[in-house]
Amino acid sequence: MIETHVVNALLVPNLKDQSTFRVLTFINGLVAPSFLFCAGFALAISLSKRWNQYIQLEKTFWKYIQRLFFILIVGYSLHLPFFSLKKLLVLTDVQAWNSFFQIDILQTIAITLFLLTFIAVVIRKENIIIAVIFIFGLVIVFSAPIIRALDYSHWQLWLRPLFTPEYKSQFPLFPWSAFLISGTILGFLFIKSRISGVEKAFIKRVGIVSFFMIVIALGAEFLPFSIYPNHNFWKASPEFFFVRLGLVVLSLVGLWKYEQWKKSTGNSVFSLFGQESLLVYVVHLLIIYGYTYPWSFIRYFGQTLNYAECVGLFFILTLAMYFLAYLWHWLKDRNPRIAKGVQYIWLTAIVLVFTLK
Repeated sequence: MIETHVVNALLVPNLKDQSTFRVLTFINGLVAPSFLFCAGFALAISLSKRWNQYIQLEKTFWKYIQRLFFILIVGYSLHLPFFSLKKLLVLTDVQAWNSFFQIDILQTIAITLFLLTFIAVVIRKENIIIAVIFIFGLVIVFSAPIIRALDYSHWQLWLRPLFTPEYKSQFPLFPWSAFLISGTILGFLFIKSRISGVEKAFIKRVGIVSFFMIVIALGAEFLPFSIYPNHNFWKASPEFFFVRLGLVVLSLVGLWKYEQWKKSTGNSVFSLFGQESLLVYVVHLLIIYGYTYPWSFIRYFGQTLNYAECVGLFFILTLAMYFLAYLWHWLKDRNPRIAKGVQYIWLTAIVLVFTLK
């Protein structure tokens, strides 16, 4: 994720016309699906651990909903045209509002998790939930090319970016939310396999199924017909979705094997980044892009770096994010009251600056 943003933001433009960048773009294109998949997997873990608390709408459920609202607010706040409520209230520029309402990965995560949590609370039976969201995910995947091609120009400014990339959205719900749904389904099945003591065999089967998913999806692309008008493999086609999903799952199978080995040698870097992913995501974006802030990598360097310089900057930023994640995780673990106090102070300061500026 960090490497993707560094390269996309800072690499000199003439290098982006070469085949090396196109290959790198395909590989980097697996980052967002992985992020979404893991968010769905985390939902399955959370629901499995606190099933009754969620179903009975106890305090834990409302704290989770509160966290989803927080993620949604953070997602939109990263695209504020001004960090000032007064300026925002008098803003009439449609393009600026389009930028604000664009759907980024945090909005897709929050909205999809809202929907899946609602489904869980309504249905209440795990096996039925898995079947329902499986069908829901398939509908999203196979309808995505049609949904994204519709005309939304007469829709409300805040609503149309949910369905199409035409209004600056990088991650509209169709088909991106299906990656999160896939993670939730696999998460439920993985937990069941662990409880049954067949985790290792389950992971092996998942790897085999993922491999054949990729083969079948690529084979379908060579069929002499298409059910979609103006078919484009690279733009929300089901074939491309299943290729990426298969590659994501295969990579996670590899990470599972790594984590099994790592258990005997100490804490994993991947686990730490996973636990503090929201903090790392927001802070590294602010450092690279700045948005409404005066300093950022893109303002300081511009698109002037070669691959070696981008890699060097990527390692420096990743190391900085690791130490930030480590310190914050350590504080929450050792002194949760102080950590919560720090959170409230930062949030209060941000809200005050936003409302008074």
